[in-house]
Amino acid sequence: MMIKLRKYFLWLMSVIFAAVLILAGGLYYITDEPGAFIRFCRNFVIVKKYYYRPVSDKELLENATIGMVKSLQDPHSMLISGDKYEHFMQSINAEYVGIGVVIGHTAESKVQILSVFPDSPAEAVGIQSGDIIQSVNGEATQEMALDAVVGKIKGPIGESVSIVIQRDGENISYEVERAQVSLPTVSGEMLTDDIGYIHIFSFMKHTDSEFDKKLSELKAQGMKKLIIDVRMNPGGIVDTVVAIADKILTKGTVLSFHTKNGEDKIFDIHGVEHVMPMVILIDKNSASASEILAGAIQDKKEGIVIGEKSYGKGTVQSIIPDGDDSVLKISIAEYRTAAGRSIDGKGIEPDVVIEQTGTVFQRTNDNVLQKAIDTLEK
Repeated sequence: MMIKLRKYFLWLMSVIFAAVLILAGGLYYITDEPGAFIRFCRNFVIVKKYYYRPVSDKELLENATIGMVKSLQDPHSMLISGDKYEHFMQSINAEYVGIGVVIGHTAESKVQILSVFPDSPAEAVGIQSGDIIQSVNGEATQEMALDAVVGKIKGPIGESVSIVIQRDGENISYEVERAQVSLPTVSGEMLTDDIGYIHIFSFMKHTDSEFDKKLSELKAQGMKKLIIDVRMNPGGIVDTVVAIADKILTKGTVLSFHTKNGEDKIFDIHGVEHVMPMVILIDKNSASASEILAGAIQDKKEGIVIGEKSYGKGTVQSIIPDGDDSVLKISIAEYRTAAGRSIDGKGIEPDVVIEQTGTVFQRTNDNVLQKAIDTLEK
């Protein structure tokens, strides 16, 4: 009997020892500070047990993740959930419920409509680029942040929003019914007999096909020189900007990724044989993919960069699903331009620096665009 008990005891101790080893190995696999991880778990239990108000596990754990990501001190890494998740998914899918306008602030901090999407509810009622938004649903916009104005314009599909705009000193009221709006990311036109203009709003999954289509249309209309406008373009998908570079630049490297683990990646293009005379317009809001394109054009010396110094976002983010209604957006690499320049926090310095004094994107009053035209006409 004693022998059986001893064998059982030895077996039990072996199992316990193996379990401890597995647990310790697991802890060291996920963290090089298992003691800190154990303290976190203990603190979670203490807060859950003793905090005097009810609090859910989900709330505690989600806010712990938010705090962890904030500790990186990286403005481009974040947990996105709730209303922000819905807005974020709309932006990357290039669809949303609204009226189909892009807004921004003028030099006098007035809320201005920068562009109106074709076939949108805003275009249907007569709202125009350059209009100043005075109020939304009766609330004045003068002291309102852009995000707040956007939030009031958006709403349930099929419902109307009341907007008062100012045009040529006159106030005009509109009732605009919200609809599902597919965001066009490219527009363009001929500016002169041989100068074409392509405006890229953002670099989404379908932007390269839109760009290719517009490029072909303008070439068919006699385009021999090209202006690309990425002012106020926050960036987007890297593969998309590489595909666009492939349509306008010669063969070679357009950018490279560099991770902390040394898993570098170089993006090369087949390119075109002959590059047409080209200008790309940037400003302080041109970021990420916009800077990749401007940097490639500048480094390869295949065009002229005109405008203001760009934003300086030289990191790459991965979007990782985190449940049904949240994603973790995390910086995974630094990118460098075609010539190997790091531009994070530095930006792209234009070849020709010019401050925006006219109305951006308004052809008759856009001094930066006019500078591009003058440059190509020399």
